[in-house]
Amino acid sequence: MSVGRRVGDHLGGDMMTIDFDDGAADRLVAVASEVDLQLVTGGFSRRSAAEQAMMEFSGSYADRFGDAASAEATDRLTLAAALGHLADAVRTVKAEAGRERERLADLAAWRGREQDRQRAAADQFLGGLGSAVAPFLDPQPSSVVIRPTPISASFSASDRPRTAGGSSAGTSSADPDRLRAFTASARSSDRGFADGAARLRNAWTVFRTNCGWADVSRSSLFAGFDRYLQENAADADWIDRIANAFERAGSGHALSDAIIDIAAAEEIPSQFQGLLAPGVDPSRAAALWAGLDLGTAEDNELAALPTDVLAVLGNLEGIPYWARHVANQQVLDDRIERGNLDPVEDRALRSIRASLGDGRFLISMTADVPPLAAISLGDLDTATNVTWAVPGMTSSSERMEGWVQAAQNIKDEQRIVAGGEDRAVIAWMGYDAPPAPPNLGVFNEEAAQAGAPKLAASIRGLDAARAGDMPRTNVLAHSYGTTTASLGLTQAGVHVDNFVSIASAGIPQSIPTADEIQASHVYAGQARDTLVGFPGFGDQYAYIGRDFSVPYRLDPTNASFGAETFGADGAVVDTPAGPQALRGVKDHGVWTEHHEGYLDVGTESLRNVALATTGNGDRVSPAR
Repeated sequence: MSVGRRVGDHLGGDMMTIDFDDGAADRLVAVASEVDLQLVTGGFSRRSAAEQAMMEFSGSYADRFGDAASAEATDRLTLAAALGHLADAVRTVKAEAGRERERLADLAAWRGREQDRQRAAADQFLGGLGSAVAPFLDPQPSSVVIRPTPISASFSASDRPRTAGGSSAGTSSADPDRLRAFTASARSSDRGFADGAARLRNAWTVFRTNCGWADVSRSSLFAGFDRYLQENAADADWIDRIANAFERAGSGHALSDAIIDIAAAEEIPSQFQGLLAPGVDPSRAAALWAGLDLGTAEDNELAALPTDVLAVLGNLEGIPYWARHVANQQVLDDRIERGNLDPVEDRALRSIRASLGDGRFLISMTADVPPLAAISLGDLDTATNVTWAVPGMTSSSERMEGWVQAAQNIKDEQRIVAGGEDRAVIAWMGYDAPPAPPNLGVFNEEAAQAGAPKLAASIRGLDAARAGDMPRTNVLAHSYGTTTASLGLTQAGVHVDNFVSIASAGIPQSIPTADEIQASHVYAGQARDTLVGFPGFGDQYAYIGRDFSVPYRLDPTNASFGAETFGADGAVVDTPAGPQALRGVKDHGVWTEHHEGYLDVGTESLRNVALATTGNGDRVSPAR
């Protein structure tokens, strides 16, 4: 018999048919029944995995997980029931199609006999023979068409909330391994459900193509099945993100719901998006942070946030520096552990990591290779005296340890000359410094022009983060760093208490005097000039940077510039412990193996830097 099992008669040339393929109907019933059973039995392992996950899951997010698991179970059983109803409806329509075929066949046969009777009656009338069979002995079958019962294949999946809507006051805790076991089990069962959904959709398509006689009133079941699977996948991804958060926070830690709301969201929550928007103003960032209820979050909690969020927070001017440090520390570890790094990046990241320790904070680190970075020696959230240390030519985070040690020397000397005040010194490797000649970058201002806004942004960031509680601020710059820093201190909205220049490679001509620099006091120190190739006699490079630049740059120690100058060639100074002999600087660098660099311990230069950056500029030893 043909696929359609078409039945008909030829009365008057018309073809009476029914478009219904029993085989297609049987296939749909079989698949719907199979998937129905699969959904019911597949829930056993899913429920067991959910129960295991809940064993060490507590707090608002445990409640949300329980709600999601309950919603999934309800949806799954509702979907299974809908498939059972679909199978029953198709069976009913198949039976109705059989009865309609039988009625049509009976009617066609009767019409054939009726035609025969009519022909016999005509022949008898013409031939005068006996009568034909009486019609009442062969009544006409029903002419009432059997209509199929409408098939309603309907189902819609429920929405599942995936946020606790919490604050830092509410907390949740979980075992990430148990959560991952749940998602593995859930995804496994979902793969089986997805295969069943595909088979069901194919059987439905064949049924609709070959069973046009059937009346389908609703068919939302298939879109609903897809939505159910999408919700399941979203649940698994959501739980994975929660597991990631707890893994990053470390074993045994509870997390605030406010942190998990961000870490577990598929998209960054709207209240957090403004904070991460490109170019957000530091004051705006400070205000947004204050409104996020994260002020009491612990270090491990903040580390639970996704890496891409942490990468932004770590460099976001205006938010607390403890938060930036936690974010950057996590990103640093992630980058190193990722492996397969460019050798330059690897050296820089490992140098940055080696520079950290107690009382040291990674307050910025970019994604560049090598990264730009800044390490604060001291707590910027509480310090009453803050000094930016801006390096010069050849500086790079590949050698972060050397500049951090120089910053440590400054901080230690500040304590010696001014007591144990809460201070911070920032080893600011925050711009791309020019390399040494024969590269000619040191002889122009391109690197300084690019770096100046970055330094200015860092200073504005402290203004915003410490608004109403601003510490004394200082900028100490060395070599080409003085070119960069002086430009930075002419930017809008920037002011510091003291700017200190040592070994200057020159101040741009656009800054003709110290009065143009936005600092209450401007200091400059310079060791005696000496020829290149004759080390151990003085500074062999600073004057070359000034005099051979295009255009030439200004010497901040010249009287015409107007800075307060101090000595760097060695002196005997009075201290509370008595006279102290201080070594002179014999090199352009900040430290040397003979301890005769500008920031080496025991030098006149370091002592004067410490005095100038603690508000004791009146005590510096004079230049000679």
